[in-house]
Amino acid sequence: MESWKKFAESLELTKELEITYFKIRKIFQREGWSQKDIEKPPYYPKTLMGLHLKFQPLVQEVDQTIRDYGFNVDGDEVHYYIMDKLRHIDDITPLNN
Repeated sequence: MESWKKFAESLELTKELEITYFKIRKIFQREGWSQKDIEKPPYYPKTLMGLHLKFQPLVQEVDQTIRDYGFNVDGDEVHYYIMDKLRHIDDITPLNN
């Protein structure tokens, strides 16, 4: 494992992001949405909007923290790392077909 990933793991940099994403997925489930629905939602529940507004700054915070500690990492690498961390949430919160 690369040193910046070990650093991110040891500090649990994605923990709050994972919690937020899990809450978002639970809203998708509650609304009975499919993958297609979340690409273009039929409506926007208030709780979803609040979590959505929180999500991107959390992604940026993870990326910035890694850089602030001196790791020279491509933004795409951090993005793929984050997506890998969130993918397991998709598995435990499946959407309608």
